[in-house]
Amino acid sequence: MILIIQLVSLLSLSLGFTYVIVNTIASFKQDMQNNTIINATLIGDYCAVPLDFGMTDNAKETLEKLQNIPSVEIGIVYNNKNEIFAEFYKNGEKVDVLPPLNNKSWSSFEGDYLNVYQDIQYENKSAGTIYLKVSTEELYLKIKEYLITMFGLLIVLLIGNYFLAKKLQGILSKPIFNLTNATKKISNEGNYKHRVEKHGNDEIGMLVDEYNKMLAKIFEREEALKQRTNELTKTLSDLKQTQQKLVNSEKLAALGQLTAGVAHEINTPLGAIRSSIGNFKNSLKIVIKEYPIFINQLPESTKKTFFSLLESSLKNQHFLTSKEERINKKKITNILESYNIDNAYSFADTFVDMMVVENIEKYIDLLKQEDSEAIIDMAYKLTGLQRSTNNIEFAANKASKVIFALKNSSRIGYSDEQKLFNIIDGIETVLTLYNNQIKQGIEVSKIYGPIPEILCYPDELNQVWTNILHNAIYAMDLSGNLEIKVYAKGEEVVVSITDSGKGILPTEIGKVFDPFFTTKPEGEGTGIGLDIAKRIIDKHNGKIEVKSKPGKTTFSVYLPIKTKNT
Repeated sequence: MILIIQLVSLLSLSLGFTYVIVNTIASFKQDMQNNTIINATLIGDYCAVPLDFGMTDNAKETLEKLQNIPSVEIGIVYNNKNEIFAEFYKNGEKVDVLPPLNNKSWSSFEGDYLNVYQDIQYENKSAGTIYLKVSTEELYLKIKEYLITMFGLLIVLLIGNYFLAKKLQGILSKPIFNLTNATKKISNEGNYKHRVEKHGNDEIGMLVDEYNKMLAKIFEREEALKQRTNELTKTLSDLKQTQQKLVNSEKLAALGQLTAGVAHEINTPLGAIRSSIGNFKNSLKIVIKEYPIFINQLPESTKKTFFSLLESSLKNQHFLTSKEERINKKKITNILESYNIDNAYSFADTFVDMMVVENIEKYIDLLKQEDSEAIIDMAYKLTGLQRSTNNIEFAANKASKVIFALKNSSRIGYSDEQKLFNIIDGIETVLTLYNNQIKQGIEVSKIYGPIPEILCYPDELNQVWTNILHNAIYAMDLSGNLEIKVYAKGEEVVVSITDSGKGILPTEIGKVFDPFFTTKPEGEGTGIGLDIAKRIIDKHNGKIEVKSKPGKTTFSVYLPIKTKNT
């Protein structure tokens, strides 16, 4: 840590000192340039009158005063024809000098000297030009002294920074050590109620806060999972008791036919929950043990990309279909292979599992590192905790939905009081119960229009949808098209259920609502399902109709729109 702090500090100080030194040296040169221009201007002003009247001696006397400025090597006054009017040489040796160009004022550093040409004005017109050649020896000595001073200051700052970093290391190591010990304790005991003690509001304190939040969420979800598992167990127990009590009723018959499908619908999410819990525990143990070492050894230049990968994975909660997974694996593999990444398909498979399918190019540098597989594996394990949690939540919600539908459908007896209810919710509940049979080969088309809640007996209407849908599934032999339409028409709500089954014979269609009439083989139906449905619709002052031909049978239910105010 001390080495990292020192390197970062050295880099920062070097950049800062370089900027200051460059600016200061430029300032020194600019000051020298400005002073020389001022001297040239002053001397030029003294020579303006002699230039105008041709008094060469007076101009020479003025130039002789340059002896008082040690750095001035040469001074020459030109007339407005660029001819030498007066000149001064510090060592007395005449040197060839380029004449001025177009009487323009300009200056430049050349080697160890500064050359200055300055226009001489007299009565608002150019009288000539003065040239000064100044040695930069004094300037370079000044710059050298400044550089030595700045280097000494840099050394002092680095020494002070070393002792400060050594002190900070102790301050930072203690909370990290406490976090590591707490993690080991939680891992060994499995006690997610435990919390890590916070010692400050710095970055380590923020990490402790987030860690404690994660523990709280894990504990809450674990408790919720236990509660939901208990609810499932209790509901299944209640369902078995209900089946015993309703063995001779039509409702029990329908539920009995659904038992296998419902059990499958419940066991599937339970299996997903058990699998996700196993993955969660395994990943958590590995992450808790390896992450502190891994993150401390990870170069600073790589951490930003690593955390970006985690963030991309955690924010993408969309579950990909098998087709989407194949498409994205192929796309990512092609991208990685175009950058000559080894094990491109393996990395692509991991990225898809992490649900990171966009902007793959920004992780190319990460994948080119020698330990890229270890880095990607750690990212996969960290984000795997979130994926396992999402899978548990999704599976638990799915199981809860099935249980909720079962509870609604298995209630004993009906209420004597009507209540406002959206009948679409009832239809969806029944579809949930029949999902296992439907998904085997039936394509469901649902067209739901806007409808109001109506005053009705919801449980009894659910029995109507159960009987009609059960007959439709049976008629299609688990393969075909099922169309459900719900819409408002005038003062009625219409429910239309159409199947693509074999249809009802014209000689039998008038008997389908008669008690004990059935077209099913003996032992597979009681013949009272549609009779019960018709009685329930009559009770609601509605009507039920059927139209059938081979490949298309439609049951239409018309219910009056009634509210408490009508």
